[in-house]
Amino acid sequence: MAVSLQTRVFYGLRTDIANNVHYITDAEVLYPVGNALAIHNILQHQQKLIRLPERYYDANGICVSINKKFVALSDVGDKPTISIYDLNSLKRRKLLGIPFDAPGVTRFTCISFTFDSKYLVAITGEPDQTMLFYNWEKGKVESTFKLANPQNPLAIAEVLACNPTDATVVAVGGAYTFKFLTVSETVWRPYGFAKSENLLVCSMTWLDGDRLMVGTEDGRMLYLENGDLKNVYRMTDTVTMNLKIREEYVMPIAVSSQIILEAGKDDTWQQNVGCLIAFPRGFAYAHGGGTVVLFEKEGKHKYTKRNVYVIPQRMMKDDDPNLYKIHTINVNPSFDRLIVTTDWSQMYYATLWGPDLQMDPEPQEMKIMGQPLHHGPINGLSMCAWKPVFMTCGEFDHSVRLWDFETESLIMLKQYDEDISSVALHPMGLFCLIGFTDKLRFMSILIDDLLPMHEIAIRNCKTVRFSHNGHLFAAVNGNVIQVYTTIGFYNPFILKGHTGKVKTLLWSQTDLKILSMGAEGSIYEWNMTTGTRSSEFIWKNIVLHDIVLSSDASFIYCITQDDQIREIKENEIVREFRLPGKEMQQMIMGKNDLTLFITSPSGIIISLKSPLQTPIESTDFHIHCVDITQIALSYNENCLISVAKDGSLCIWKLYFPEGKIMKMSRDLPYTNEVLIGKGDLEEKIHSIKNLTVRLRELEMEHAYRLRQIDVQHNDKLREVHQGYCEAIEELVEKVDKDREDHRNEVNNMNMNIVRMKASHEEVMKQMENNYEAKLITEYDKYQAFEERTNAMRENYEKQLKDLEKRDAEQLQKTVTKYEALLHEKKIQLEETFDEMTHKERVHERLMAQIEDDTDREILEIRTKYENLIYDEKQISLKLKGEAGVIGNKFMASQRDVDDLKRQVDRVQGEYAQFHKNIQDLEKQITDLKKEITERDATIRNKEQQIYDMKRTNQELEKFKFVLNFKIDELMNQIQPKNQEIQELKDSIRNMEEELMSIHKTNENLELQLHEEREKLRIARRETDREIHKNKRCQQLLRKIRVDILDISELVQEPNALKTAVTNLYHKYSADDETLRSRKADMDAQCEFIRQKDQLEKTIASLKKQVFQDTSTGDKELRMTEENSMLTVELNALREELKQAREHVLYMESLLGLTRKDVRPTEARKILEQAFHGYQELQEKYMKQIQEYQQVILALKEDIKQLLNKIPCEEKEEEKTSS
Repeated sequence: MAVSLQTRVFYGLRTDIANNVHYITDAEVLYPVGNALAIHNILQHQQKLIRLPERYYDANGICVSINKKFVALSDVGDKPTISIYDLNSLKRRKLLGIPFDAPGVTRFTCISFTFDSKYLVAITGEPDQTMLFYNWEKGKVESTFKLANPQNPLAIAEVLACNPTDATVVAVGGAYTFKFLTVSETVWRPYGFAKSENLLVCSMTWLDGDRLMVGTEDGRMLYLENGDLKNVYRMTDTVTMNLKIREEYVMPIAVSSQIILEAGKDDTWQQNVGCLIAFPRGFAYAHGGGTVVLFEKEGKHKYTKRNVYVIPQRMMKDDDPNLYKIHTINVNPSFDRLIVTTDWSQMYYATLWGPDLQMDPEPQEMKIMGQPLHHGPINGLSMCAWKPVFMTCGEFDHSVRLWDFETESLIMLKQYDEDISSVALHPMGLFCLIGFTDKLRFMSILIDDLLPMHEIAIRNCKTVRFSHNGHLFAAVNGNVIQVYTTIGFYNPFILKGHTGKVKTLLWSQTDLKILSMGAEGSIYEWNMTTGTRSSEFIWKNIVLHDIVLSSDASFIYCITQDDQIREIKENEIVREFRLPGKEMQQMIMGKNDLTLFITSPSGIIISLKSPLQTPIESTDFHIHCVDITQIALSYNENCLISVAKDGSLCIWKLYFPEGKIMKMSRDLPYTNEVLIGKGDLEEKIHSIKNLTVRLRELEMEHAYRLRQIDVQHNDKLREVHQGYCEAIEELVEKVDKDREDHRNEVNNMNMNIVRMKASHEEVMKQMENNYEAKLITEYDKYQAFEERTNAMRENYEKQLKDLEKRDAEQLQKTVTKYEALLHEKKIQLEETFDEMTHKERVHERLMAQIEDDTDREILEIRTKYENLIYDEKQISLKLKGEAGVIGNKFMASQRDVDDLKRQVDRVQGEYAQFHKNIQDLEKQITDLKKEITERDATIRNKEQQIYDMKRTNQELEKFKFVLNFKIDELMNQIQPKNQEIQELKDSIRNMEEELMSIHKTNENLELQLHEEREKLRIARRETDREIHKNKRCQQLLRKIRVDILDISELVQEPNALKTAVTNLYHKYSADDETLRSRKADMDAQCEFIRQKDQLEKTIASLKKQVFQDTSTGDKELRMTEENSMLTVELNALREELKQAREHVLYMESLLGLTRKDVRPTEARKILEQAFHGYQELQEKYMKQIQEYQQVILALKEDIKQLLNKIPCEEKEEEKTSS
């Protein structure tokens, strides 16, 4: 098989397609290049290609859906179509055509998706323009509308804008054409403004669902709202636009249509308001050569001119102003970047919302997106051996560019004022040759520049080549070849002999020969040791296109204007190979003669299997859309570079058949060294020194500032530490007080618990006596029930024994039956085994015959190659005889003999390789035999297992049927017993429900008692607190009275009295404690009133219950009192927990932990200092709380037991009373 190619990256841009660039994401851009649509990730430098079929090589328009998932591409042809591609899968989803006969229609003028991406609107070209409304997912046209204007044949619809909120509204415009269209039930109707006889519409965009902006070719912009014309602006003078204010406007005067169209062909496009695009923060449009104007939105109706962006000027052979005409403007999904294309094969971008708003903004230059590309044909290409670089030159843009094919990026760009004919790169990559119009210059490649070193007087040198070792280079001067050295630049040889222009130069691998091809049809071989012509091949009246030389310089491949490749050996055509229907232009072959590539018109690269054999094996790769100018292989033959007439450049990756990788004779790692001028180096060293000095100064300043900051922080830390120490002392005092209060409460609780235990023990004794009598009666009932169940059990056991005997007999019968079946199967297995041994013998015989056939083929191949060797030896003997007669040709014949010996060695090596391959195949055959036998054995085992399982399943189903029948009989016997059991269960359930209801009533009473006790406890504590507060207030009053008595001594001194009174006022009125005490008093009073009301309500409810439940005696009252006490105690504990939480928050505020700017490390230190020993206290309190909780749980259980005994006692009392 031939070597296959895969594109790594494809640079270029087709400018003949409308809307040729679109943002897919903020990083991905879609654009057409060659015969593909490229999706290029600018940030990650990755590229995906959508290959187009041949009919789409003449595409004329691109449109991307609003959701950025699909792209539509229209083509030009007799039957134009639209293809829709999925941007995720990179495959075509649908092909749309014109569903009716449209004679003369060869294109679509414009296409657009609706806002929901479900429909596609397309307008066909002249002569009969029609708008088609496609449901593209179903592939059908839902409606059509005729746009042709018979009254004005110059009216052409070229612009289309779909409404951003309504898929049924479309605006259409063009030369003398403008319409609003809406559809209802597949019928399109115009509405709104339609006076288009004087309008030359060139762009449109919707600001929202109701407002439309229209740009014209005379520099005006129309604003339409809800289908009506509101304003007309002349954009050359407009700085702000207030759409709400209706201005006076004058429509442009009707001019002769022929004059306008003729002017439009020349320079009137510079007045166009074109490529209008709107986004949420404004809109942008193209106005003039390479200029983009941005208006920013400052309100719903106001827009202000913000920025002007300009395409950077570029040098060109023929300065054409049309190159700066803007074709496309697109905005990214984030609405902060514009991408622009012109007639230049380059994409530009501008960042929006950069500088502040200005009334008269200065133009800003746009930046190149991606790599700077050539514009026009690339007429020179040269590869390097030591570095992964290649050099190109442009015919129109006067530039030389150095590329890196590993990183797929541009390294250097050098622009010149004169035409460049050719380039050649030295194998080291440090020097190059560039052919200018006046001279051929030898230049050194610096880090960012090309420095001329020597000039050679050769004008328009279009062919120049370095030798493979780099010590020589050959340049073509008309029909003369001049050879120079790269060290002294002296001219050792001038090779003359061609009558026509020399088209191709080739160095042999050893640099001892040069092969030249002339336009007159001659191929000369030159000896570089003597500078003489060693051989020649002249083919008159034939146009030669290109030649390649083999690695050992033994033969030449030549292509001409026909479809044949000719092999030339010893100045004679030895073989001819035909590629039917293929015109060939250029050819290149690898160093080891294993790769051969040919270019064909329309950008086709043909990969051929080398060395060539009949029939030729070839593979076509079509990515360029125009003719390829040059191709080149990298030194390691892993990459192929192709350049074309449209400035596109493609880097291909080579994949050899069967996973082979081309190995060089020696490993040659790429170098990274570059040249730099001495002056540039000194400047950089000087700047580095200055920067190091500046860095040291900055370090000193930074260290000084850090010291000052440390001093300030230390002072703040001292102040904070003092505050924390004071707060800790206060906390320790309060903790001691809390401990004393806690001890008192614990003692009180212990006393209450002892009392409750004594009362509960008495109640328990009484309840135990009552329950003993009930248990005796229940035990008697249970014993009678157990006797019945035993009798039933004995009956069932007898029945089960009978069933077991029957099952055992049936099992014995089935076992004997299956043993007989097993014996039969064993006999069958032995027979099948004999058949398998017979088949193995037959298989071995077949293998022996195959081995004999292979041996015969090997012998035939050996005899064939021995005959070839014999023939070659006879030829060599003849050549030796001729050499004795002709002495001058002796050396040439000797070289031919050496070549034949090399071929013999090669054939012997191939024979050895074939022998190895045969051995490997034999090994594979034996392995496959083993695998076949193993798999056959496993298959037999699996089949036997499946058969056994099926038999067992059948038997089990029979057994299941018998058992089901017996189970049905038993179920019929069990049903009456189950009914009796169910009746007993129902009676037990009713008794349990009665018990549950009694338990619920007791629990409700217990809860009420608990709540009442808790409330009483809280009331007592509140009264104690009020007494304590009253004492504090009395103490404060005493202090105030004493201070007033002290002040009364200063009655005679008014000033001193005034100061004393103010101090007294500030002392007591501004005291935080007094304020807090007042607030606490008010809160306590409110809480007291609330609790008083609640207690009164509960007392009233309890009184009602007491009146209702008169039967309950003193025992229930006692239990209610105990429950109320417990609830009071629990409420008191809850209140203390609430106060403790408030106290914690207060202490955190004192410590400064509630601030947001406190760092975690500072907070941790503060807490460690403030709450030292807090964990021990917490553990101690937790243990005490757990103990109290256990005590409370024990008391609750005792209460429940007592409450359960109460209803039993009541029932006994009722019985005794009855």
